[in-house]
Amino acid sequence: MTGWGIIELSWKQIWGVVGAALSLAACSAESPVERAPDSVSDVSRPAAVADDPTVTYANDRVTDGLYYSEDYFEHNGQTLHYVEAGAGDLIIFYHGFPSYWLSFYQQMEALKPDYRVVAVDGLGAGLSTKPDDLAFYQIDALAAHLDALANELTGGEPFVLVGHDWGAALAFAFAEAYPQRLRAVAGFNAPSYNIFLDLLRSSEAQQNISRYMAIMLETPPSSVRENPPGERIWQQSYGGLLGRAEISQAEYDLFGQALRPAAATNGGYNWYRANIPVPAEILDDDFWPAPGRVIEVPSLLVWGDQDRTFVPEFLDIMAAAFSDLEIVNIEGANHWTTISHPELSNAALRQLLGRVSDQAE
Repeated sequence: MTGWGIIELSWKQIWGVVGAALSLAACSAESPVERAPDSVSDVSRPAAVADDPTVTYANDRVTDGLYYSEDYFEHNGQTLHYVEAGAGDLIIFYHGFPSYWLSFYQQMEALKPDYRVVAVDGLGAGLSTKPDDLAFYQIDALAAHLDALANELTGGEPFVLVGHDWGAALAFAFAEAYPQRLRAVAGFNAPSYNIFLDLLRSSEAQQNISRYMAIMLETPPSSVRENPPGERIWQQSYGGLLGRAEISQAEYDLFGQALRPAAATNGGYNWYRANIPVPAEILDDDFWPAPGRVIEVPSLLVWGDQDRTFVPEFLDIMAAAFSDLEIVNIEGANHWTTISHPELSNAALRQLLGRVSDQAE
């Protein structure tokens, strides 16, 4: 292998390397349910069976009368599956890899009494389509698909965008490209896409941390199909959360159901294949929408101080690249802050939403 100096490995070893990196970060369809109502009054439980068993799980736990519904949005031949609840100003949640919309369940539960919360299965994940064509996974195409969905949901009104991991990198890139579309942006456990590219190009420490990405880039889809690594990725990413009782057994099993299929792993790898150049070959043209953009919208970065996915100096770089950024550092948290520390994560989001409200007055 080339680029990052990865040695030749057997497929069993490759899955072990990828799984270890993820573990380090972690220490015919039935009719969909009805769309969520426009107001929180007179809400009844959806009668139809959900396509997504996680929607059924969430609705079985509803105690406030605010049930979850699911729907699909097609753009440019690709479909995003999303889940929503509540009413009011729109908040869209976008997860990273390896995950699907359930990673934001606690945030949706906390915010649905006051907002319309929508969590997306990212392209290549969950019940969203999983194309092989990498053009659909390029950061500009992902942002355009997200923008089209938001326009469909809001009629063009600004919204709040929240992402985790790859979803955070996308959210911050979206804020650079479409600032007029956002009321605020929040990212959990990842820098912006452009700052990550710059770190990958210039920081030997970040290159060493990110060596597992080279394996993803050079693993052909046929190998993923022939030797599906989803079982291992699921166990290594979420086993610690289960062991610490930060997710239930039922939630752990739901993550496994979503992540085990080879198509879901391949969809996640496609984000890397489409957007991560070899470090020595990164050019200014690889940055999107352009290098050196300052994010102007009210912004939040939540970081777990035990996360080892990125070099810590990216926090200072982020602070300089935003005009209105708050950084919340959660002590003892690793990569899965939205799941492992929901109260602190939700409080940080509430504070961001309060800042937006104060600025609007």
